[in-house]
Amino acid sequence: MSKSNFYNRAQVNNKVGELLREGAIICTLCGGPLIIHGCYPRQIVDEYRKIHKGWIAQGRCVACKKYPALIPDFIMPQKHYEGAVIEAAISKAEEEESLRLNESPADDSTVRRWINEFKERGARAVGWLRSKLFIAYGVHISTLEMQSKKLLKQLASLALKLHALGSGGVIGSVNIILTRYNAGFL
Repeated sequence: MSKSNFYNRAQVNNKVGELLREGAIICTLCGGPLIIHGCYPRQIVDEYRKIHKGWIAQGRCVACKKYPALIPDFIMPQKHYEGAVIEAAISKAEEEESLRLNESPADDSTVRRWINEFKERGARAVGWLRSKLFIAYGVHISTLEMQSKKLLKQLASLALKLHALGSGGVIGSVNIILTRYNAGFL
């Protein structure tokens, strides 16, 4: 779903309904088929600290009877800032030895939390994506090959090899892969 659809509840319902009929979205909890249950309001903050109000679709799993949120790739689960803002802060932290935190619209403690969470979850995600790449395509990526890259670049490389690098950035694309296979999120 594109960011432009996020603001219109009817467009969110229509787009998600379309994706569900195509089988492009499955239950992130059990892998079962979903039907659309409705939408709920959600706010996100952009790089200028502007609050955007929109809609998140909620599915209903036919198999497990749960109601997973169908979060688009430009929004991070359990975060209030856009995925691009979070990814920019993490990218900046990986590129520079000393991070000037005031460059992000979020406060310093929030940015530090993003970075620490990313280090922990990102390393697990790299391992999971490497194993998925081997299981699905028989492609082995050595630890030495990955070791020379920063964590965000490792994830980008693996998402690209899995043909899943989308418009929502590296973290958004990886989150889509991870949630699709019930492996959590970054």
